[in-house]
Amino acid sequence: MAATQRIYIVKTPEGDTRLVRATVRSQALSHVAASLLAVYVPSQEELFEAAASGIKVEDFKNPDQKELEA
Repeated sequence: MAATQRIYIVKTPEGDTRLVRATVRSQALSHVAASLLAVYVPSQEELFEAAASGIKVEDFKNPDQKELEA
């Protein structure tokens, strides 16, 4: 049985609105984020330069948002 999809609105900090059809909220967010951001494991040099310039390591926090029932 295929999972039910719904349409989510994803708004960017710049005020753009995107409509994304997805099974869960995190898929919609990932879809938009992938077109705006790059995420990868840094090289040792990139890690050193970022830390040296004062960029702090952030820990992932679960947003505790529940999905709406279909």
